Amino acid sequence: MNESVSQGRLSRIIWLLWLQGWDQAPEVAWAGRASWEKRNPGWQVHALDQANVVDFLSPEGSKRVFSTPKQPEAMSDQIRLELLHQHGGVWADATTLCARPLDEWLPQAMPNGFFAFALPGHDRSHGRMIATWFLGAEKGGYIIEQWRNAARRYWNGRARRDNYFWVHLLFTKLHAADPRFQELWDGTPQIASNYLFTHGPRSARLLQEPPPEIERLLASPPSPVFKLTHKFDTPPGPGSLMERLCAFARE
Repeated sequence: MNESVSQGRLSRIIWLLWLQGWDQAPEVAWAGRASWEKRNPGWQVHALDQANVVDFLSPEGSKRVFSTPKQPEAMSDQIRLELLHQHGGVWADATTLCARPLDEWLPQAMPNGFFAFALPGHDRSHGRMIATWFLGAEKGGYIIEQWRNAARRYWNGRARRDNYFWVHLLFTKLHAADPRFQELWDGTPQIASNYLFTHGPRSARLLQEPPPEIERLLASPPSPVFKLTHKFDTPPGPGSLMERLCAFARE
């Protein structure tokens, strides 16, 4: 198993995952992977799949993740908590793009050993306080440890999730019930996920032409991480915003 490469307390590791195998990953995932590698040359990028992720999990963690049948996204949710607790570093969904090098902003954004993009108050639907498509955590930090432990308890004896946003709900419950957890999160700089470059499944905007100001926005990104999607009824075509963002990821 590879050892963590650390600067201070934050392990300089970026975790990416495509469970089905990277030979099955779509263009947006490969573009995202390129962006994390090119913009963070001093970091290790681990591009994982279901076959090799066990190399980075403890035997106990691997057993807890894979012993219970789960939907792929639920498995991914639990894997990210296990990896960050055991090794630290950064989790980035495969459909995220790195718009700014991590060293430029992340250390200042996680003074309490943890970072996630915050959801604005009006969008905290389904009990969600944070987005989970990008997470930063110090190895064994309090927030990630309590969240990982809560996930383990959640899946103990459970055959299926009871809510698509189960992992978000656990975070919200911990924030409400654990004073130290609440203090640490409330003391973390709140950076809202930027909806200009945050796209959910079947985003119509990604299918359209880029806005006129796209080059100005990409020259000075309004968010350090962009969230895209691979789920479309009709794939984005030439000249689409998706095509431009994937090209930006490789620049």
